[in-house]
Amino acid sequence: MLTNGAREVILAYLSTFGIGPGQRASRHDIEVWCFENQNRYGVSVGSGTYQQQIRKMIIDSKKWETQRHLDCLDDVFCPSSAGKSYIVVFAPAR
Repeated sequence: MLTNGAREVILAYLSTFGIGPGQRASRHDIEVWCFENQNRYGVSVGSGTYQQQIRKMIIDSKKWETQRHLDCLDDVFCPSSAGKSYIVVFAPAR
């Protein structure tokens, strides 16, 4: 049985608000929504955990390289999101 964590709550945020490839979202808005709604997903972590997880989900970040999951659900945000107050969902080239 898989357990949910911050990553799954962030993915739920993106799905709930229809934020898809090429679109951007405020890191602060993600953190607040995820912290307030985490119990729906069986998660109980500190709000700062969501910012850590967002950084991990930025493609080519050091955390992405060393701590990513094999299912590729960490490959979510564009490298250009690093250090910004918002993230941009990765849109793969076709």
